[in-house]
Amino acid sequence: MGVTRGFIAGLDSTAGVAHRHTPGWLPCARRQGWEAGGVPDDQSVARATAHYPAAEITPAEFEQFVVDLLESASTAVDALRVTLHDKIQGTDGLYDFDATVRFRMGGMDFLVLVEAKRHKNPVKRELVQVLHDKLRSVGAQKAAMIATAPYQSGALDYAKTHGIALATVTEGRFTYETKSAYGAAAMTRQQAKERFGLPDFVGHVYGPGDEPGSTRVMLLSTEYVVEMLLSVTHEDPPA
Repeated sequence: MGVTRGFIAGLDSTAGVAHRHTPGWLPCARRQGWEAGGVPDDQSVARATAHYPAAEITPAEFEQFVVDLLESASTAVDALRVTLHDKIQGTDGLYDFDATVRFRMGGMDFLVLVEAKRHKNPVKRELVQVLHDKLRSVGAQKAAMIATAPYQSGALDYAKTHGIALATVTEGRFTYETKSAYGAAAMTRQQAKERFGLPDFVGHVYGPGDEPGSTRVMLLSTEYVVEMLLSVTHEDPPA
């Protein structure tokens, strides 16, 4: 396992949301003004990805979160290596990826492409589609996008159709559901850590649900990093 650092400086800035509404906070999409009328369906915010208030996360914190998240799969696969700002030659040009994950499983080598989007506004379908095009160009087995903002409905639908893993990052303190009817002030990170052992940041991943058109939402534990972000099988072709 290893990591080569150095990609966050070039990312767009600020904000993020994730999975479950906490009493005392208005729904995040409404608070951020992401539900304006007259927006085409595929450009509206996918509600499954927009339930928490925006995370306050610095570029350095975001980089460390992404690295820790990807490296957590090292117990499930062999020779896992995370490389940031990785340049790979494709069939139609040279691509610079925010991160890549290489590992071995079943005696074969695998490559996963990762794009990290530290955005203020919801992630558009076009960005997910471009990532899918890059996957085919470089011959990777999987691609994942990790964002600090929610995704537009078109982006989520495209990702579920084409097997692109989408994830968001939010603050651990926002995942604690209060029972107060008076809209109690949110805990600080330190309070959340001392009272409930909550981490500063957590991730959620989104994929196809059991019912047609539904979305499966999961907290990103090591198990789901392997299942959703690195979801490859022994039958997949090697890189």
